[in-house]
Amino acid sequence: MKKYLFSLILVSLFSGIRAAEPQELPQLKALFDSFGVYGSIVIYDQQNNHYMGYNLERCNEAFGPASSFKIANTLIALETGVATPQTVFKWNGEKQRLQVWEQDVNLRQAFQISSVPVYQEIARRIGAERMQYYLRLFNYGEMDVHPDNIDLFWLEGESQITPYQQVYFLQKLYNLQLPVSRKAMEQTKAIMVHEEKEGYTLSGKTGWATRQEKDVTWFVGYLETKGNVYIFATNLEPCPTTDPDSFAQTRIRLTKEVFRTLGLMNS
Repeated sequence: MKKYLFSLILVSLFSGIRAAEPQELPQLKALFDSFGVYGSIVIYDQQNNHYMGYNLERCNEAFGPASSFKIANTLIALETGVATPQTVFKWNGEKQRLQVWEQDVNLRQAFQISSVPVYQEIARRIGAERMQYYLRLFNYGEMDVHPDNIDLFWLEGESQITPYQQVYFLQKLYNLQLPVSRKAMEQTKAIMVHEEKEGYTLSGKTGWATRQEKDVTWFVGYLETKGNVYIFATNLEPCPTTDPDSFAQTRIRLTKEVFRTLGLMNS
């Protein structure tokens, strides 16, 4: 618990807000169990300056960011002029791990289909020096970036970020408080929109760290509803009861069920 409180203090110092008393929500355990997964979720209620979630101490644990890094990668690409939302990335004709990646796409489309080859090209265009510079500015976890791993560092190796650090970064991005242009942040936020329905907008990015020590999935982002924003980081790992065929979908489905349970999402 001391480590957990220390993490909250750090987030508060960096974000310029005073830490609210964290609230563990034990009723969410049944939800995690029903999906057959182990993991955690941390939610920051911005209007009430309040942290809540499940298995909050685990939210101090660092994991590889995997494709959740595409949020930061998109922002840096836009800020440096490496890409615009309309930039088209050509498919080179080579067979890809997912068939959906075998097409020409713009930046927005690449984000939505989570195209690893496109974002590897983006990272190479940014380069290690500029990537290091912006990630330090963002206080984005502990990224191990070098010229020889510039197109892999978020997928494998030593790079790690905690759920709390994800929330810190997203809170600054949502409020347009990162040390980059307002235009780049607004364009990134527009690209991040995942679902818009009556009563709410859900924005974010998934990730699946399959090339590192722990097999974990992410869903990070924010829910805009009822005149408020709830910034979240969900991190899951399989357990013996996990259905491997549905594990990839669980990160989004479980997050939405948490919001429904809390009365923040009706559909």
